[in-house]
Amino acid sequence: MQLRLKLILLAALPVAVALLCMGLMVRHQSLALAKDERRLVESAYLHSKETELRHYVELARTAIQRIADIEGLSESERQRRAIQAVSQMRFGDDGYFFLYDQRGNLLVHPEEMSVPNLDLCDPNEGSGQASAKLLLDSAHAGGGLVRYAWTKPSSQITVPKLGYVLKIPPWDWVVGTGLYLDDVDQTLSRIDERAQRNISATQQRLFLIAAACMVLIAAAGVMLNLKDHRISNAKLQRLAQRVVHSQEEERARVARDLHDGVVQVLVSSKFLLETAQLQHAYQDASSARSADHGKALDQGLERLNEALVEIRRVSHGLRPALLDDLGLPAALALLCEQMSQGQELEVGFHQTGEVRPIPTTHATALYRVAQEAVKNARTHANACTVLVTLEYRPHALTLQVHDNGGGFDVQRILADGTSGIGLRNMRERLDALNGHFHIQSDRTGTRILATLPLKQGAEDDARAPHSQFDSSYAPA
Repeated sequence: MQLRLKLILLAALPVAVALLCMGLMVRHQSLALAKDERRLVESAYLHSKETELRHYVELARTAIQRIADIEGLSESERQRRAIQAVSQMRFGDDGYFFLYDQRGNLLVHPEEMSVPNLDLCDPNEGSGQASAKLLLDSAHAGGGLVRYAWTKPSSQITVPKLGYVLKIPPWDWVVGTGLYLDDVDQTLSRIDERAQRNISATQQRLFLIAAACMVLIAAAGVMLNLKDHRISNAKLQRLAQRVVHSQEEERARVARDLHDGVVQVLVSSKFLLETAQLQHAYQDASSARSADHGKALDQGLERLNEALVEIRRVSHGLRPALLDDLGLPAALALLCEQMSQGQELEVGFHQTGEVRPIPTTHATALYRVAQEAVKNARTHANACTVLVTLEYRPHALTLQVHDNGGGFDVQRILADGTSGIGLRNMRERLDALNGHFHIQSDRTGTRILATLPLKQGAEDDARAPHSQFDSSYAPA
């Protein structure tokens, strides 16, 4: 695994773990706060309900006490009036009072209360026995709150109910009432739902923050990798340019050494042999021995001339002198002329556009492309004619080599690692100079197009003057 990828993972994992811990902590704290809020709301509601119930029961007891204190009425009449008063007392939509005697019998009957669907806790009925026992036991113990489940008259649904009972001294009656707690449960349910929504929203925000952090870290990693990739490519291009430049410098050095050293020695040797040949011919023209010496001298001179031609060819192949002295058009014209001599191949050269100075690196690259393309057309394509075209454009320099050979499969050659080395060298030379290389081949021939960008007002930083070599050069 790469070091940069490891660093990115080391940066991303702590952030992810921290956000996960924050999410769990926020969830825990939110649930704790929701539970506290629920308890507070429930306690406040129950306290208000309890206060309200106490107030209602105190009102009922006061009413019964006043009726019990009326003078001039029999006890049974006072009790009847008390029961009637309690049965007519109402509060809210479902508020009513119940009344038991000292033996636990229900004194208020539903039919007397004019409340539809009303069902009281009757100790004599199976459904009300348990609830009535709770109420009576609480009253005999001094009174207080009682929780039980009962059917709500308005909805006929069994819901939790909070009752309050109190014992009245004059007749030892038990009076009480109750409030239904379904509204409390609904309020608490809404609190729970709101808490869950808040927790879910907080978690979603944390997830979004985590995703954004991961995206930012990944984007930073991609940018760093792209930057490293661009830097590496730039370094490789500079290295390739230095390698090509070093090769060209070495070729130029070898060519100069051959031209200035070996060739001069051979030329001087040739002059000395020619002089000796002339002197020997004047001394004895008729001697047979002289004829043998003259023949040997002639053969030596002939071999020396062949050596000079071969050395000049090698020197020119390493680094053509015209490329440095007269420029790219002249060097390409000479290359086409030399490729046509003694070959069954007609190589023509055509140059268009206004000739102007170009960098030596550009001239060398295009010359090598043309040299390799013409050699491939002669060696592999079995072509009869080749046309080399050099075009000067305002912001680019274009070289086109077109032959009429049999063509080849470009994709197969480029995919094969053991062949197409010349084509890859052409492409790499142009890529190192930010140029473009295109090749098209079919049965009608092969067309190679090489383009190099030219900066406005670019001057050659080396030596080549690149003279105004013009015209359409097509040797016969």
